[in-house]
Amino acid sequence: MQELKKTKTKKKRKFRKILKYLFILVVVLLVLNIAPAFFYRPEVNTNPLPSYYKKGVYHMHSVFSDGKGTVDEIADAAADLNLDFVILTDHGRPNIKSSTCTSWRGNVLLIGGTELSLNSGHLAAVGFKVPDYIFPPEPQEAINEIIGDDGVCFISHPFDRKVPWTDWDIKRFSGLEVLSSYSEAMKAGVLKVLIFPLKYWINSKYALLNTMGYPTENVKKWDSLNADESHRYYGIYALDAHAKLPISEDMQLNFPTYKSMFEIMTVYVKVDSDFEKDAIQASSDVVWSLREGNFFNVIEGISAANGFEAYFTEEDKRKRIDMGGYSASRTGTLVIHLPFKFAVDAYVLKYGKKYKQIKGIQGKILKINVNEPGVYRVEVYVPGNTFDELPWIMTNPFFIGVSGAVPLPSSREKKEIIPKRLLQEAQDAFKVEKNSGSEGTIGFDMDKKKKVKITRFSFKLDKDSPGVKDFWSAMALRERFDFSGYKGFVFEARSDKKGRFWMEFRTKSGNKDDETWYRHSFLADMKWKKFVISFNKFHGYFGENKKRMPVLTRVNSVFVSINNACAYPGTEGTLYLKHLGLY
Repeated sequence: MQELKKTKTKKKRKFRKILKYLFILVVVLLVLNIAPAFFYRPEVNTNPLPSYYKKGVYHMHSVFSDGKGTVDEIADAAADLNLDFVILTDHGRPNIKSSTCTSWRGNVLLIGGTELSLNSGHLAAVGFKVPDYIFPPEPQEAINEIIGDDGVCFISHPFDRKVPWTDWDIKRFSGLEVLSSYSEAMKAGVLKVLIFPLKYWINSKYALLNTMGYPTENVKKWDSLNADESHRYYGIYALDAHAKLPISEDMQLNFPTYKSMFEIMTVYVKVDSDFEKDAIQASSDVVWSLREGNFFNVIEGISAANGFEAYFTEEDKRKRIDMGGYSASRTGTLVIHLPFKFAVDAYVLKYGKKYKQIKGIQGKILKINVNEPGVYRVEVYVPGNTFDELPWIMTNPFFIGVSGAVPLPSSREKKEIIPKRLLQEAQDAFKVEKNSGSEGTIGFDMDKKKKVKITRFSFKLDKDSPGVKDFWSAMALRERFDFSGYKGFVFEARSDKKGRFWMEFRTKSGNKDDETWYRHSFLADMKWKKFVISFNKFHGYFGENKKRMPVLTRVNSVFVSINNACAYPGTEGTLYLKHLGLY
């Protein structure tokens, strides 16, 4: 018995000893991880910011969506750091409050925008005219509207774990977030996340930068897009700042603050002149520079980049091409100003591959000969800095002698698509379906010149009660169809005013509750326009099989509708349709 007690005592002592060593090991690891936060300081750059550059921050959320602060609090944080502008991108489709808040807040230009939640992910947009209807969920449709209105749109956190971008067949968007601090933080290891609050309390710059790494996947995608040479795509550094860390639905930490986020990443936009007193005009100057790619990105937590400049001069014409620009000349000189008192490494990349590298530069102007066409850009690093693996400066590309960078007119005429089967042959079969608060009527006119019957759908939308979300008015054709021999819908439409509508069909496999709904929006205005919408563009939005391709042999209804997903309460008007059919 005595021997058993001795054995147990020895085991307890051994266990305590192991715990003691484990505790010491944890403390040592903790100290080793936290100690650098006490000593980290950004590199000193005393150069003034040239008057033709404005420094600001991009991708901000406020109380207009899921951010913690008001726009005044955000502007105050920017003013404390002498920033020139802040681009707000609250969630919505669009977020009307966020998109219409462009104004001067003291010396800070607040530029309103929206982060659109689309079928394929998130798209941040700014500079567009806020429509009287809701933006479409289809990415290409949304992009066409924003770009057509002289706005800009960047794909948000394209490879985020929770909300990645999934449709890379789209065209004409402005570019993508090549570095997202929020998305990078989500990829940080467990240890970094657990001790982040302590590091942040000691040194917020160090803590935030310590969660980031080189955005390999984002940059690779960006370079591959530009290698296609069919369009110019630009890269931007995005904060995605919310000024809070959600722990659960009922709990959140009130950091990192807007100010601490603004200290780590910025965007330097080149403008032709100083900002106008009119906020709308001043914001349009920033948006135009973003649209042209005439800006560069900086990890401000490493150092300010005041004085940096990069441009291309053509060999024959001596014409200067700024970032984002195109030169027809195939040869010339890439000029890079690096007026810093600390050493830097500069890399010139062509299609994402190293074309030239110059290390240990201090206070110099580089002149790099370019003797072959391609898409070139510059990355600058600070060797010896704690975060020397992060791209301190990342420029937008120079498109040198790349003909594809300038959109060319199509040499082919589009083949005329006509209906093979008219659904309007059974016009009387279309019936109005609506919620009780809305209105809807169907009538018919005749195009006497073309001898074509026109369907007239008049509507007025309203909620059944203030607390009810859904409202709709629709032309419904409930009939069994086999669409398997067709590619999609084709029709002509116009409206008495600009607005978005849905083309929709539903399928059923036989069971009582397995109906699946598919839809695609279309934008109608006062002029007749032809719409061709293939079945593979339709998005499943209701039903257990909504993520699968539709079973076209089992279509059981067709709708042309307008509802709360594309319009606001009180919307009324008339939609005119002709030649509605399948091709």
